[in-house]
Amino acid sequence: MLKRLSTMVLVLVLVPVLINAQERVAKKAPIFFNEPSSTTETFTQVKVGDGTVSAPWVAVDTMANAYGPAIASLNPIAYDPDADVVAVVYRGRTTFSLGSGQLWYSISTDGGAGWNRIAAINNADLAARYPSMAIQNSGGGLDATTGLFSWPQLTPSAFGYLGYGAAQPLGDTQNPNFYAINQGPPAYSSHVPCWTSDTKFVWASDNGTDAAIDIFVTEDFQTINKTTIPSSAFDDGGNITMGGAYHNGTHYYGVLGTYPDPDANNPISSGWYPGYFKSSDDFATYTTHVADFRTIPALQSYQRLFDFIKGDIYVQYEADINVDKDGYVHMMIAVSDTNVANKNSIVELFETASGWDAKIVLESIPDNFFGAWFTSNNAASLGQMGPSHYLGMDKSKEYLFTAWSAPASPADTVADIFYSWRKLDGEWSTPVNITNSPNINECGIHLAPTLKLDAVANELTAFVGYWYEAGNDGPAINTVGPTVFYVAPIKVELPNSIYDGDNLISFELGQNYPNPFNPTTTINFTITEKSNVSLKVFDVLGREVMTLVNSTKDAGNHHVSFDAGDLASGLYIYTIKAGNFTSSKKMMLMK
Repeated sequence: MLKRLSTMVLVLVLVPVLINAQERVAKKAPIFFNEPSSTTETFTQVKVGDGTVSAPWVAVDTMANAYGPAIASLNPIAYDPDADVVAVVYRGRTTFSLGSGQLWYSISTDGGAGWNRIAAINNADLAARYPSMAIQNSGGGLDATTGLFSWPQLTPSAFGYLGYGAAQPLGDTQNPNFYAINQGPPAYSSHVPCWTSDTKFVWASDNGTDAAIDIFVTEDFQTINKTTIPSSAFDDGGNITMGGAYHNGTHYYGVLGTYPDPDANNPISSGWYPGYFKSSDDFATYTTHVADFRTIPALQSYQRLFDFIKGDIYVQYEADINVDKDGYVHMMIAVSDTNVANKNSIVELFETASGWDAKIVLESIPDNFFGAWFTSNNAASLGQMGPSHYLGMDKSKEYLFTAWSAPASPADTVADIFYSWRKLDGEWSTPVNITNSPNINECGIHLAPTLKLDAVANELTAFVGYWYEAGNDGPAINTVGPTVFYVAPIKVELPNSIYDGDNLISFELGQNYPNPFNPTTTINFTITEKSNVSLKVFDVLGREVMTLVNSTKDAGNHHVSFDAGDLASGLYIYTIKAGNFTSSKKMMLMK
């Protein structure tokens, strides 16, 4: 546990500025947006979703505007399984805050059903933006927790400083929180993620003038060690952080960047790769690991990372990182097939004992869906974040959960929030829409990187958050109006009919996704024992049009892709036979 500290800092004059950019290839300059003051102090909550979705969205608190969480590299939501506490950090609103640059945090001790606003982090200073947080636990309940906070800080006229602080324990309203401002040099960017180990607190930021990254590690906030990853690690090009993770004595810091090409004879389009830095000595030393996803069989049709705002001189990439029980890195990335229109996919890229592998979670995000919101109707905060594909794991590192934002069909003009999950040795489940709100554009989301696993109830819970203009039930929002931050505890049943510990004991045929589809879709199925499996597609007249599987499969979760490019639009039925198990489902092809 850290020693309680109190530090005074100078109060900075606030000049509101917004940035959601990073050093780009060819050293393109960051993009800045004006962020006017909020114009109203009254608000009314709106119902989330259309009533057909059971996700229990709960309002945590209000913010002055919609920009505070609108950057994918931060983590404003944290969950600690030992204390069973969820926490959210956010920029305040003048009804309770000194200004929109004052950071506050709230906690829930009942699984996200109810929330209590606790305290401001930066009590006097009002120039904070884009906050992140993590929770460390010394081995007990709420009294054993320490909340870590980090954020980019205005200078005050532009980004360049960074802030960090702590609350010990979470929920303490009697003692002031510790915080401090690092004024550099260098000048820092707007990406300042943080994470914790068993005993250390870690935060990082890239240099605002080149591609160097500084990583800070401390145990007590009195002695802070800094490691600089030089700009040359990225060929002096650019980088966008995924954030950090820790497991079993080792830190992992994920970065999308212009790393030197693993194969000099086959450079990647745009020059950017996913990679990470690994250290077992608190970054006194580290090793670099770069993944050329194009060499993985499942991803060989993809040529580059998905730039979700196309047609300008910058790149907009997103990714997230986590680590499994064996110390293998998993990254959620988005990739593009530049030879096929609108083929942009969310994929899980992960290490194995023999190298990198991948699983496709979602295919066919429209090319410039997010970019259209970025440039329209004062709704820039809706387009600042792309699919926002995050990755969470439970404490045992056995279960994986991902959530993202995307249109429910290629024709949709607004986004919904979806999730999928898998066991470490299984396949991704059929995606589930947890907003299903055709008139609300949920383009900004976050996910706590740690999941709650209830072994008694055989239930997994993920804490998903998003925010929207207060009182608005339409897609065109005023992004500088008062905004509500919502969190939903999304529960996934691990029923005994499917799992008994690690053993599968039931067959299952999943609904294809996406559905409707054009022209490809994915079908998941589960079998309990090694079986001869037949999976066929029929038209509405009962005529067989394609055999997808006709072979022996081992027990477990499986998935298969169906390409209906040669078929006419309409309703189709797919049927599985495995041992004595038979099941059929319908799917709709819409061209």
